[in-house]
Amino acid sequence: MAVIPIENTRNIGIIAHIDAGKTTVSERFLFYSGQTHRIGEVHDGAAVMDFRADERERGITISAAATTFAWNGHRINLIDTPGHVDFTAEVERSLRVLDGAVVVFSGVEGVEPQSETVWRQADRYRIPRIAFVNKLDRAGADAMRVLGQVRNRLGANAAFVNLPCGSESGLAGVIDLLAWNLVRFDPATQGERLEVHEIPPDLVPAAEEARERLVEATAESVDWLADLYLSGESVDSKDLRRAIRAATLAGQMVPVLCGSALRDLGIQSVLDAVCDYLPSPLERPPSEGHHPDTGEPECRPSSPDAPFSALVFKVVASPSTDFHWLRVCSGTITTEERCYQPRLKNRLRLRRILRLHADRTEPVEEARCGDIVAVQGLRDVVTGDTLCDPTHPITYEPIHFPQTVVSMAVETRTSADRDRMFEVVNRLLREDPTLGMGTDEETGQVILSGMGELHLEVVRNRMEREFNVVAFFGRPRVSYCETVMGRGVGKGEFDRRINDVAVSGRAAVEVLPRPRERGDHSLPPVEVDVSRIARVLTPALERDARDILERGCTSGGMHGYPVVDLKVNVLEFRHNDPPDLSVPLLGTLTLALRQALAEAQTAVLEPVMTLEVRVPDDCLGGVMRDLAARRVEIRDTGLEGGFTIIRGLAPLAEMFGYSTQVRSLTQGRGSFSMEPFDYQPAKSWV
Repeated sequence: MAVIPIENTRNIGIIAHIDAGKTTVSERFLFYSGQTHRIGEVHDGAAVMDFRADERERGITISAAATTFAWNGHRINLIDTPGHVDFTAEVERSLRVLDGAVVVFSGVEGVEPQSETVWRQADRYRIPRIAFVNKLDRAGADAMRVLGQVRNRLGANAAFVNLPCGSESGLAGVIDLLAWNLVRFDPATQGERLEVHEIPPDLVPAAEEARERLVEATAESVDWLADLYLSGESVDSKDLRRAIRAATLAGQMVPVLCGSALRDLGIQSVLDAVCDYLPSPLERPPSEGHHPDTGEPECRPSSPDAPFSALVFKVVASPSTDFHWLRVCSGTITTEERCYQPRLKNRLRLRRILRLHADRTEPVEEARCGDIVAVQGLRDVVTGDTLCDPTHPITYEPIHFPQTVVSMAVETRTSADRDRMFEVVNRLLREDPTLGMGTDEETGQVILSGMGELHLEVVRNRMEREFNVVAFFGRPRVSYCETVMGRGVGKGEFDRRINDVAVSGRAAVEVLPRPRERGDHSLPPVEVDVSRIARVLTPALERDARDILERGCTSGGMHGYPVVDLKVNVLEFRHNDPPDLSVPLLGTLTLALRQALAEAQTAVLEPVMTLEVRVPDDCLGGVMRDLAARRVEIRDTGLEGGFTIIRGLAPLAEMFGYSTQVRSLTQGRGSFSMEPFDYQPAKSWV
């Protein structure tokens, strides 16, 4: 690929609810850009971006895939993300490093639960986005209804920039409201050849009304356009396009496009919109972090001339080697230069820098600001680590992932099989931060924890097929948590002789409940404040203290479950100046924390899911009775084309096997989707 200026680079992701058509859209991007010579279809198991065997078997995206292609003089780095709720961490870490996003909605189902989740994730990272209403060729599709849901349920200032010409099976093209023409996509060339026509007279009134709404929506956030519009002057397409870009980059508007990816309708318009409306790396705010030694705030502008810095946002484990995916935040690095890893205080050389093309890679000599690349051979580097210029160190905020909600036991026959299992699981843990491993103290079993039944099933299949692990896997079960009910103070004392040296210390710790907004998992579950003793600690020991307390909460409260939603204040720490200060620090803080948790008392929390069930009207009674038996709290119901949409909150423990039950109760016509909402006090957890 020719060298393309950084201002013409776009780092984008495709995000949506499962089955909205993300990968189908991605495959068209690759085909129309010339990156591939045939369209890989998901239903045929031939999609380029879904290259893993389990993805092709299931017909869904499990792991985020990255590629690079050119379009209209721009280089587009694309990440195709999963839509299933169990793999939402892939969306989280992808959005952390992206500059823009394309949100895909089904023209039939509209805004679904996972649509709301990924939208909130994009809001959290302030990602400008455009929307694509897909599947408008299907029966029951309604672009205007979807636009209304985007505006009302997601709170977005959204407006069409093109309109569908025809509906359902009669969908024939799109009306471009800026170029003011009708674009048809020749089916003989799989939509590659475009035919431009005048807008049919009977569609002109609807197009004029839609363009008026587009101008009004844009003028809400662009003052100079508002002045032009209110003065009664006509707004030409060039000015309108420039204003839409300004409003989108400011996060105050979402341009909406229409089409059908499976029928090859409207995809080129989406690519044009990516180039026209989404930002380059130069237009994103500077990357903020802190100095790894002093803790002072640091930032790096998005410029190739700034000191090098990059964030490791994904690790891909394979039987032969690990690949680390990087987003270069600033500067440039070559294979001949060394970089610095602040967490381990190591100097590293990126001996192989690779540009990603799904399951293929292409070696390159350098990585510059805005690039998304992979490297090999970085031992002990994990997701969330920072790489930087040795003379200008910086550490970026790590990526926070949601708590696990389901676990299963794993057993092996022999000690050799157990050693092999631990080796493989440790590799998978580096790849997947939402996968957890522990040991049941009573049975000695290894416990794997994940985001859902499907997540653990995928992990099990990988261990058996890809890494040849021989083991017995138990049935999934719910992962519970605890939280403190009030204030508690604990004290710990440590007094021992180690290698003929007297080591002693004393600490006092306070724990407090830390309420947060329901459903908000954007913050870490434990907040640690060591400011009162910071004067007696070096920055390294301060980080050790935080780590000791966070791990102490994770190891379990009074009921043996991880403790979340609490603040820990270190009130006191004294010592006798031993050679290794970390020894009394570990002993005293651990003892003080256990005592404080015992005094504060803890309550068990269970994971609760947002549930949406789509039920035929004639089956509603049986489904409602079943939901009541499962302790589901119904929040809302609505009618939609002969179906009733039920929305509520469901305890995860009651929802195992529900997919089979809902199909049985609705003669196979019903469907449902869930996403994590929050942890709430458990009514029955024994």
